[in-house]
Amino acid sequence: MRHPSQTVDDPTKRELFGPLGDADPLPPSLLASTNEQAKTLALLQEISRDFSPLISHTVLLRTIAERVKRLVNYDVFNVMIWNEDSQLLQSIFALRYEESIPARVTLHLHEGLTGSAAAQRATLRVNDVLTDPRYIRTETGIDARSELVVPLIRQDRLIGVIDLESTAPHAFTDAHERMLSTLSPFLAVALENSRLYEEAHESQRRLQNDLDTAREIQMQLLPTGAREIPGLDLAAAYTPARDLGGDFYDFLPYGEGKLAMALGDVSGKGTAAALYGALAIGMLREHVVTHNCPPEEMLATLNDRLQGGRLDARFIAMLFAVYDAPTRKLTIANAGCPYPLLLRNGQVSELHLEGVPLGLFRGTLYDQQAFDLLHGDVVVFASDGIVESDNAQGEDFGSDRLAQVLASTTPHDSAQSITQRILAATDAHSGPAWAPHDDRTLLVLRVTEEPTADYSRLPIIY
Repeated sequence: MRHPSQTVDDPTKRELFGPLGDADPLPPSLLASTNEQAKTLALLQEISRDFSPLISHTVLLRTIAERVKRLVNYDVFNVMIWNEDSQLLQSIFALRYEESIPARVTLHLHEGLTGSAAAQRATLRVNDVLTDPRYIRTETGIDARSELVVPLIRQDRLIGVIDLESTAPHAFTDAHERMLSTLSPFLAVALENSRLYEEAHESQRRLQNDLDTAREIQMQLLPTGAREIPGLDLAAAYTPARDLGGDFYDFLPYGEGKLAMALGDVSGKGTAAALYGALAIGMLREHVVTHNCPPEEMLATLNDRLQGGRLDARFIAMLFAVYDAPTRKLTIANAGCPYPLLLRNGQVSELHLEGVPLGLFRGTLYDQQAFDLLHGDVVVFASDGIVESDNAQGEDFGSDRLAQVLASTTPHDSAQSITQRILAATDAHSGPAWAPHDDRTLLVLRVTEEPTADYSRLPIIY
């Protein structure tokens, strides 16, 4: 999922957070003096210019504290946020004599001077806290004598409060109260934007971690290869277009000297497609444990089980094949995948097999065909993401180019090298600046000579 994607750090995402111009209207009280007005407007200009949602709470609040300090001489600066779920004011930042201190205070509405100001949504200035019965002493490390609490309101919602304390009585004036009341709507917007950004950033981080883990699990579901199959060189390649892909493949022991192979392509992309593919793999492996049935029967069984799940608008194109090493016979059934390709003596041909994708119609029957392979033959199963790999001009890679790449291989090329050649050719066709739009999956079989074949040994899937 990233598509990859713009993160919340991208400037184009800033419109998700309200601009400072969204602050509530200024209070109707007029500023008392030209000097006071000039200082307040200067600070407002700094806020509008410099404050961004794309900075952390700590940086934002320290910046606010430093700038408010120019207007108001305080000893403790404390910011509390209103938590709607817990119905508590929670301290998130505290500064004492320009040094950060632990923010551990929580208060109910109407509790203490801070809770009273928040509940009343009105600025509260107390010249001597020792004479006010509402005062609650907190662990700030100072003996407070005066306090100024300014609620932060945005669109009639309580965002939090700014709480200033001083060791001197009568430390805060009418001018301080007016200036902070004027600033509070803008500070509320800046604080709310920062909170929303941090929540979005944290959600994105968790989502990306989940996707990374899911992709690792998905790759673990897919085997790397299979050995101990006399006379068969086998390779697979899988390149998802996103963090999670909807393609899958599997290798399955299918009796003495036999190996089953599956390649599937789930409709759609992303997480839902990946989960649907994992479901299909689980069904396939479960069925194989008890019944090594012919390919046509396997597809019919999977179709009915998937269709019974009633997952609307989801289906799977799938090839299922069984290779019999003693006879070099490959039996294939197809449920809507591109035709397999056969390379023999330098010539490429399609193995024409058709069928309805899985999960669409209950009771669908499938056909199968058996092909006698020869030493040196190469068979390629490819998902449609290979032939439909396009470029910036909208031109698909196409089946003809795939056939040309396959025809250009030599008898000395391994199955693994052939898969890499095909992927490299699709990459070159798309170009480095063009991201693939679909998953690309390949299974390549090359028939080799096996002079001392032991067909009693089971294929080892790894």
